[in-house]
Amino acid sequence: MKTPQLLAFAILFTLITYAATAQTTKKNTQTVSGQLSLKTTMSNTHVLLPGSGLLQVAIDIEANAKARAQRLPMNLALVIDRSGSMRGEKMTYTLQAAMHLVRQLGEDDTLSIVSYSDDVRIDLRAQRVTTEVQQDAMAAIERIRAGGSTNLSGGLMQGQSEVQRHLKSGQVNRVVLMSDGLANRGITNTKRLAQEAQRGAQRGISVTTMGVGIDYNEDLMTSVADHASGNYYFIESAGHIAQVFSAELTKMFSTVAQSTEVTLRLADGIALQQVYGYAYQRQGDRITIPLAEMFARQKRSILIGLHVSTIREGHAKVADVRLRYEDVDRDSQQITANVDLAVQITKDKALVDAGQDKSVQERIEEIRVAEVMNKAADLLKNGQRIEAQRLLRMQRKKSADRAKSLGGSGRISNQVRQLDALGRAFEARGEASGAMVKKTKAAARKQSR
Repeated sequence: MKTPQLLAFAILFTLITYAATAQTTKKNTQTVSGQLSLKTTMSNTHVLLPGSGLLQVAIDIEANAKARAQRLPMNLALVIDRSGSMRGEKMTYTLQAAMHLVRQLGEDDTLSIVSYSDDVRIDLRAQRVTTEVQQDAMAAIERIRAGGSTNLSGGLMQGQSEVQRHLKSGQVNRVVLMSDGLANRGITNTKRLAQEAQRGAQRGISVTTMGVGIDYNEDLMTSVADHASGNYYFIESAGHIAQVFSAELTKMFSTVAQSTEVTLRLADGIALQQVYGYAYQRQGDRITIPLAEMFARQKRSILIGLHVSTIREGHAKVADVRLRYEDVDRDSQQITANVDLAVQITKDKALVDAGQDKSVQERIEEIRVAEVMNKAADLLKNGQRIEAQRLLRMQRKKSADRAKSLGGSGRISNQVRQLDALGRAFEARGEASGAMVKKTKAAARKQSR
């Protein structure tokens, strides 16, 4: 028989253990650190034994709504496609937009201009933007003429080299690369080009890509931007080029965090299944997702699929999540925020069902729909319209069933409507449209992030 003192101790120990477990198995954990907030949401607080062991984690990062009064200096390389397909209004609007960009820069900024066709040319060597340099830049832009093929890789790497010449922390180091065609000179393989972009990003040089018209390789342009922690724009009409340039410059001017990255250190028994929508690097149990700069009011949403080893019941640590960045308002001081993730492994299905998070399940479905939209766009591009429509119909049924299983989901019902609209568009078009393919892929990419 236990003494009253032992019984009291046992009860106290149980309560302490329960409190610690409850704290680390929350569905949502949020912390604010300087300019950025970090929120994690798990698809389940409990994992069924025996079972699949699947677990999804949503990591949401949001930047402060207020930009700093004085913007960071820019170190920009503007890389312009001057291949033959750029003749006409594309070239005219591009050069006008480039001149507008030059006018926004000042003596604290550094600018270089690179153009490419068959060859690669440095139109303006990287240098501080004095009044005289502004005039030189304008003259260099006016001299650009279209003609020849598309050595995109040469333009990208030369732009990176120009930024590298003045590379340092405390400024935005970025290449802005545009193209309206297929890379057919130099490196043309998407994977190799993405690797080149990633190597630059590891040195601190991000790349924004702008695809103009309907003939460029959207997979290449998105892959380069993703691996270089930059932005991607689809510009359907040449008349919108200046607007897009202005939007990208506004984002860079409102930068509040730099060298941003999210790192997961996986616990024993946890396996990575997938990182959705983001390029990442892996070293052993450490998964790093680089995000480079973040601007005011920007949101990043990362969804990660994991597998939990279900050997025995009880508390199981999943991962340590760390957000790290340089705070622009604190003279590039490095700031970190940490969250520990854990689940309970149980044979009680009722606990598993009660611990599910509907919002994460909805986001998983959105990503599945985005993946199907991408595949359907590729099928349409290859002339397989019937197969594309069949794929959309199959996903529509799956999504509708999923919405019902979650007790009625407005977010997933919206996905069903998108699939219906896309199916009707494919039917009405009759044959592949470059603009439709790119719009579909752009919408899918936005949805998956």
